[in-house]
Amino acid sequence: AAQALVDGQVDVVLLTTGVQADHLWQIAARHGLDGVLAAALSRVVVASIGPSTSEALLRRGVKADFEPTHPRIGYLVREAAEQAATLLQTKRRHT
Repeated sequence: AAQALVDGQVDVVLLTTGVQADHLWQIAARHGLDGVLAAALSRVVVASIGPSTSEALLRRGVKADFEPTHPRIGYLVREAAEQAATLLQTKRRHT
């Protein structure tokens, strides 16, 4: 997943816990990608399930593009599906 992000093969990332963000960076570090991971995430839609996950991302220099209206996986998936295309288009226009 880390390599796919860096290679530009991913458009949307859904994170449900801060631990997932930590693990993503750990895996990226094992493959020498931790230095470019935040830049790769700046080109994709980053959806965070809630404030604690968003804070974990911020500690890594990544701002979540959105949090769902309710901190539940179903809301996260549905709202990501509804908003991802517009968010991605806007984000890539500004990078």
